Amino acid sequence: MPSPLPTPWIDRARRAARPVMPLVRAVHLWLDADGLRMSAAMSFYGMLSLAPLLLLLVGVMGWWIDKSYLETNLIAQVQAVMGERGAEVVRLALASAREPSEGRLASIAGFVLLLSGATGVFVELQSALERLWTAGHPPAPEDKAWWRMASLRLRGLAYVLAIGFLLLVSLVVSTAIHVVATWASARLPTASGPILQVVNELVAFGIAVLLFMGLMRIGGGPKPPMVCLAFGAVVGAILFTVGKQLLALYLATAAVVSAYGAAGSLVVLLMWIYFSSAVLLFSASCARALQEVRAENLHRPVRS
Repeated sequence: MPSPLPTPWIDRARRAARPVMPLVRAVHLWLDADGLRMSAAMSFYGMLSLAPLLLLLVGVMGWWIDKSYLETNLIAQVQAVMGERGAEVVRLALASAREPSEGRLASIAGFVLLLSGATGVFVELQSALERLWTAGHPPAPEDKAWWRMASLRLRGLAYVLAIGFLLLVSLVVSTAIHVVATWASARLPTASGPILQVVNELVAFGIAVLLFMGLMRIGGGPKPPMVCLAFGAVVGAILFTVGKQLLALYLATAAVVSAYGAAGSLVVLLMWIYFSSAVLLFSASCARALQEVRAENLHRPVRS
């Protein structure tokens, strides 16, 4: 006996729920891929990569910007997002990473270790993204071990350069906003503050979207098309913008950080890296989910 046709209200409910279906499927993909555990692994690698990554970023950007100015602004931006404890860890990491090495051989070895350490977190990120995007598909043929590791490290260096470029854009935009704020405060003292604050938040949101999209795009292997990556990046930027306020409020009021004493700053930074990694992996799940939903819609028969 054929099954009865769906009633009109069921059709309307399905059409109404269609826009949120990628998000629902993204949650399932993220949980099935063990996103929380992968975020924890990325947090560990992120802590180990922090000092060499900061030193490499400052070294690359130092070709165009004064290093002292760059470090000061980098610490200020970290403090604006993570608070004083997170900025203190970054400040100490930069200071310890600047310790000079003696001898040419030590300098070469130091550079190799620096490059390896700075790209370690991005190697883990690429593995996590490949696991998310290839779940449920037959495994791709494996490359040779040495070539795979070399390509992962080279792409990790591309990640560093992309972050450095966005950091340069952020500094230029921040400087422009500061100049406009100084000019506007003298002419529109009452209205300039809220307007510039909104502009600053929009710029920060746009940079977050570009950062999420770039981190997902540079990785190797099969990946969703650009429109799906853009959707995932926007969702990730929204979650990061809202979540960072909630996390900052929690860290400011919770006693869990103060319970660690001198290590409290490291705990704060670890929680921030964990949160950012979880949001990034969920944005990748959104991109994969939208790709699957679009593929299903292409093969779905149209009702007359």
